[in-house]
Order: sequence, then structure tokens, then C-alpha cells
Amino acid sequence: MLRAYPSLFLLMAIVPGIVFADQLRLPVWVYLSIAAIAALLGIIWLLRKKSTHAAVALGLALLCFSAFHYSLRYYPTGAGHVANYADGEQRYHIYGQVSDWPKLRTDRTELKVRVDSLVADGVYPVHGTVLVRLEDTTTCLQRGDRLEFLGRIYPLRGSVSPGGFDYRRYLNLKGIHGIVYMTTLLDLRLDKRNRYGLFNMADGVRGGIVDALNRNLSPRAAALAAGFLIGETRNIPVEVYGWFRDSGTLHLLAVSGSNVALVLGFFIFLIRPLSLSRRVRTIILLAVLVLFTLISYGEPSVVRASVMATLVLLSRLVQRRTDLNNIISAAAAIILLFDPTQLFDVGFQLSFVTAWGLIFVTPAVLKIFRMDRRRWWYYCVVVPLAIAIVAQVCSAPLIAFYFQRLPVLSVVANVLIVVLTSGAVLGILGVLMADFILPALGAFTGSLVNLLMELILRCLQFFGGENAPVIQIDSVPAGVVIACYIYLVLGVWALKSRRIRRFVVISLVVLTNLALLRPAALINETDHTNIWLTTVPGGIAAVVRQGEQPYGDLIITGMLERDYPIDDRILVPMLERFDIKALHSIFVLSADYGAIDDLVRVGNRLAAETVIVPKRLEFSFRDIIRQPVEESGAMEIVVSPKHPASRVGIGFYPFRDGLVWTGDKSCLLLVDNIDSDFLPDAGLGGIDRLVVGRRISDLQLLLPWIDTLGLSSIILRSLSDPDIDQVFTQEISNEIDSLTITHLDRVGIVHLRFAQ
Repeated sequence: MLRAYPSLFLLMAIVPGIVFADQLRLPVWVYLSIAAIAALLGIIWLLRKKSTHAAVALGLALLCFSAFHYSLRYYPTGAGHVANYADGEQRYHIYGQVSDWPKLRTDRTELKVRVDSLVADGVYPVHGTVLVRLEDTTTCLQRGDRLEFLGRIYPLRGSVSPGGFDYRRYLNLKGIHGIVYMTTLLDLRLDKRNRYGLFNMADGVRGGIVDALNRNLSPRAAALAAGFLIGETRNIPVEVYGWFRDSGTLHLLAVSGSNVALVLGFFIFLIRPLSLSRRVRTIILLAVLVLFTLISYGEPSVVRASVMATLVLLSRLVQRRTDLNNIISAAAAIILLFDPTQLFDVGFQLSFVTAWGLIFVTPAVLKIFRMDRRRWWYYCVVVPLAIAIVAQVCSAPLIAFYFQRLPVLSVVANVLIVVLTSGAVLGILGVLMADFILPALGAFTGSLVNLLMELILRCLQFFGGENAPVIQIDSVPAGVVIACYIYLVLGVWALKSRRIRRFVVISLVVLTNLALLRPAALINETDHTNIWLTTVPGGIAAVVRQGEQPYGDLIITGMLERDYPIDDRILVPMLERFDIKALHSIFVLSADYGAIDDLVRVGNRLAAETVIVPKRLEFSFRDIIRQPVEESGAMEIVVSPKHPASRVGIGFYPFRDGLVWTGDKSCLLLVDNIDSDFLPDAGLGGIDRLVVGRRISDLQLLLPWIDTLGLSSIILRSLSDPDIDQVFTQEISNEIDSLTITHLDRVGIVHLRFAQ
């Protein structure tokens, strides 16, 4: 196997190294030492012609080297790393260079800046990358520019939610270990990069492409064309983006291998009439690949396809036989050796899993129709349908794992829309070529491509509109995803082996029966209430659902403003995971003003009827909503009373300092914080469970609550001091046997189930 698939051997050593480094987090010198020793042993055994021992030793060396490289990039190392200066207090004179293409948002520009020195009371040589958030949109900053500015470096804030988004880890995987906030571009001193550099050329070509599309296509078609061709998606309307997502064709906006193949095919067609040698043609096509990768922002799918295409072109240049399994393994190994954090990128995983599925599974499926290869419908129907089905089957486990949803019509949508999109990409290239030759010819060609774009949009609206069927899925364990891919591989091998076919059938029958017996083993209670508690930035979120209804209620305590949209990254994925499709009410005990717009967006998105807020937040919510109550679709703002006297919904009693939920056999009190003067004024009784939204610093304030209410359970976000936290929990548990104390910061999520 090693001689037949050497690239696969390399990949099987690199991937475990990255995973081990991510999980074990050992010092980098440990990995480097083991890698050096293993490499030395491998060379010695190789010279002694002990090939098996040498292969194992060199594989271990590569594994440890990939772990070393990942740890070096992901974890802050050395006293001079910029993360050591990210305290948010000291104001520095920062010198650095823009290390990636700026990301233009609707209200800001985000820059990755590689810092080389800081100046405060002295000069500090540093290394590492920070994210500069410029509260303005600008295109004058580009990759490679030198920057000088004043600012404070803030540490990254982590937040793990049921939606699975951890902002700190997300930025760390991008190599970022601090954030700097800038108000205006005038605060930056800029030294432009060399105007004749490669990146400058890529920016110029990209800008020329976008300008040509805007001149010759309608605004919506031009935005879509830029997304299809080079991945420029910022001008695509939100509703169109949603159509792609719900139709299962969102991958078309992430420039993929098909785009690379179409671009290469277009240039092969252009240079074919020229009398060029194979070497010259290969050099031209390699230059096209490099330029196309740069203008498409180096997306993982483009890099993967470009590396694969480069390997194929080079192998044909030296007249070597190509094996696509080796090619894709080599592409993955090269990318991970250069940037090991790509392994945890969703786009990277989907790109390689889909590509590998097409290479491994599609030929086996098409062999069934090998007798019909001369029929017209084989190439017009069977091949496109097989490719679409295989692509969806291979990507479905990952899509379910990350997004908890599967479009029902995705196969049909992909068969139709992918064909139309491929024609559109060729048409877009034709528009660019025609506009370069003669602007009038470009306008005429653009009018024809406009019609094709409108047809694509109509198909998208049909397959991905509001009425498009989508299967919502609960959280999928990683083991289930791995099992799906194992059975996919076994299913392909079963086409050739009777023994494997028998094993697959028997094991699937056993697993199916176990799955059918599982619901029967569980108690089927339809009359119950589920309450899920988890942390959000600054506080706690509680989701309440009655029975198996698709709607529920959301309770928020102490939510703080963050640098990312909390609604898209945390709240909406959390509600989707708990199968909440609509909200009755949103109860807000406290929230920063900057987080109110996130809550309003969630309410509008899930058609919340009311938002119940304390008096101090009433006008802040009215400022954000900016709609009269009588207007259709607007949430009604209700102010919490002073005492828990008025019921809202099923069992909710909001009041000024918190909220009470009552069931037949349990009563739950949620408060934003512990206040020594609060309990006597509240007039509460019969409460057995307490939820505190914010971190507690004074333990003595909690003791009267335990004695007065007779609590059986306390759920805390956490205590300010972890050591005191542990001691306090042990002391209270020893004194009161029936009391349980749960810290959400440790367990992540608490699920309470109450019978009605």
C-alpha cells in the first residue's frame, strides 16, 4: 500500500499529529524532540534496508512534526508573543503588516495584522497576529501594506454554546491572538506595498473583473456572477444567500474544483490554436492557476483544486501515470503541512470529503451502467445524476453534524442548478473576454448571461424559498458521522466482495433494529416541559419548550455585547438544536445595550410575539425595534411588574428582579444576580430550584437563599474564583445532602424535564 499510495501514507501521519496536538497540548519542544529522534532512526533503518521499521519511524517523525507545526501556529509560544501583551489596558504604538486580504463587512473592515514591534515605555519586539476592527468600510487597505497606529490589544473572549461556536478558538485557528479596535482610517499611518507585487496584480485583476461584471450585467446578476467565479459574495442579497443555503447549493458560492476545471478548460480552448509546446502550455496553465487562486482569496476548495490540477499538469508534463487517490491525498498533505489549522475548517472538510467521494464512489456506481455507455442518456442523465447523488451522500453527514439541517430537494436542485451554474461560469468568462475585446460586444454577451442568471435565481427561489422542505436534525454525535463514512467505504467495497456485502447487510439489520427498539425503551411522555440552560456571553440562556411543540420561550440573563453577531453564532443555532422553530416570548432579565439588537433580530427571525423586559430596558428596546406595536410582525414590548403577580404564557411569572416558572411539582426561580435586599421584598415561596445568571463573587449572599427557600438545586454560571468555587461547593454539599450545585461553565448545558 505504501508504494501504491505514498501520499495517503503521508496524510495518515499528518492528520493524527494535528489531532493529537489539538487534544494533548504538550509543549512544542516535546513534539520536535520526538520528531528528530524518529527521523534519525528512520534514516538509519533505511540505510540498513529495514524498510518496514524505516516507514514506521519516518511516519512517526512526520506525525510529530505536524503536531509541532500546529502547536507553533495555534498556541502562543515565547515571551515575545503578542498574546502576552493583550491585556486591554496598556496603550501601544503598534507596527505591523496586513497579512491577509481585508474582509469588508456591512459596518466595518477587519484586518489581520502581523505585529513585529510594540512601543510603550520601551520598544518590544514581538511576533503574532492581531485582528484590527476598523469601524468603517474601506478598500484602500490591502494585503502586504505596512501599518502604524496607536491602540490597546484586547484578549480574545471565548464562548462555547450548544450551537458549537467558540469565537476564541475560531480566531486562534486563523492565527489571531488579540483584537484592536479602531474608529477611523485617519488613525492609521499607511505605507503601501510594492505596486508591482503579485498580490497587487491579483487585486487589480479582481477589481477589473468586478468592474466588468457591473458594467455588463444587472446588479443582482453581477453580484451572483462575482460569487460564482471568484467567491466575491459581499454584494449578494441576504434572501438569495438563504435560497442557496436551504436548497443545498451553498457550495456554489464557495469557489470549488468545478470552477477551477472550467477556468482551465476555457484557457485550454483559447491556447489550443497556438503552436505551443507542452512545457509552455503547462507553464501558462500553472500561471493561470496561481492567479485564479489569488483573486479568489485562497479559499480552501480553490487551493485544493488548484494543487490537484498542478499535480496533474506536472505529472503529464513528465509523462507519469496519475492516480486521483494519490493526487487528492498529496493535495491534502501539502495544504495541511503549510496550514495545519485548515483541518478544522468546515470548507476544507466538505471540499475533500466530497472530492474523495466523487473519486472513490462515482466510478463504482457508474460501473453498474457500463453496458449503456454508448447511449446518449448515459452522459446526459446518468452521469450528472450520479455525481449529484454521490456529492450529497458524501457531504450529508458533515452538513448534519455542523448545521443540523438537510435540504430534502438538494439532489434535484444540484442536478439542475449545477448544470446551469457551469454554463453561467462559461458565460461569465465569455462576458469578460468580450468586454476586453469590445465593450459593445461585452454588453451584448452580458444581456444573454443576464437571462441565464435570472433562470438560476428562479430555480433557487423554487428549491430554497420559504416553502422549501428542510429536515431539521438534532445534534449528531461525531461517532455517527465517522460510522456513516465507514459504511460508505464498505458499501463501495461490497460491490466487489460477497463477504463484505454480507457483513454490511447483517450489521445494518442489527443497527436498524436497535434504533427501532430504542424509542420503545424510553418513556414516551407527551405532557412535559423541557428546560435547557446554557451560557451566553456574560450570562445564561434558558430555552423552555412545552411537550414536543415546535415553539417555545427564551430567557436571557446578563448578555453582553460581543465582536460577532450573537444571534447568528450562538442563539439561533442553539434554538435550532432544541428544535425551536418559533418563539412565544423572550424574557430579558438584563442585557447590554449593544446586545439588544441581537435579541431583536432573534425575535424577528423566529416571529416572537412579545418581549418582556425590566423597566430600565424598556426604552432601549423601543429604540432598537423602532416599530409601533400595531404594525404587523412587530414584537410587543411588555414591562415586567415589580412583583411576580401576573402570569405570562404557560407558567411564567416575570417581575422586576427575575422570573419564576412554575410546574405541577416544581418551581424554578431565575435571577440575574444575588442581592441581599431582594429576597425579603419578593414575597416568593415554594421555590426548590434557583438559577443565577451572572458570576457570583460574594458567597455569603447565597447562604440566606438556601436557608429561606429550602432549595434542592442551584444552577450557577460560576463563581469568580475557581478555587473558592470548589471549596464552597464541597462545604455546602457536605452540610446539605439533598442540595446539588451545578456550574454551567463546567458542564456546558443542563437539561431539566418536568412532568405536567
